[in-house]
Amino acid sequence: MALKDSHNVVDFHRVDDFRCVRPLRDSLEDGFSKPDPAEVDAKERQLRDELAALFTEVGWEGDGEINCMFVAPCFAGRDDGWCDVVYHVKQGNNGTSWLAIPRDLALSLPEGMLAKRW
Repeated sequence: MALKDSHNVVDFHRVDDFRCVRPLRDSLEDGFSKPDPAEVDAKERQLRDELAALFTEVGWEGDGEINCMFVAPCFAGRDDGWCDVVYHVKQGNNGTSWLAIPRDLALSLPEGMLAKRW
């Protein structure tokens, strides 16, 4: 399925803390298997091209590095242990961030997270 069919793109002007931003390549590796580096390179190029086209279509001007962020399963309402990936690029000339968010991502707080208030 194409990213265009599975993701919504939003613009946001306040992504300035990059501690949560990871290289795009990280979204292609699961940390358990040892994929062929050439295969991962090809997949990364294809993903970067597809994201660039998607972001450009909604107003990105082409500057900035396309990266990714991971949403922990407890915040995505998942119980399978896997993170959801949000793709990100920050435009250099005006600071606009563009985020490609999976359409089926519904953020939530883990059950019991606010069970006790101080």
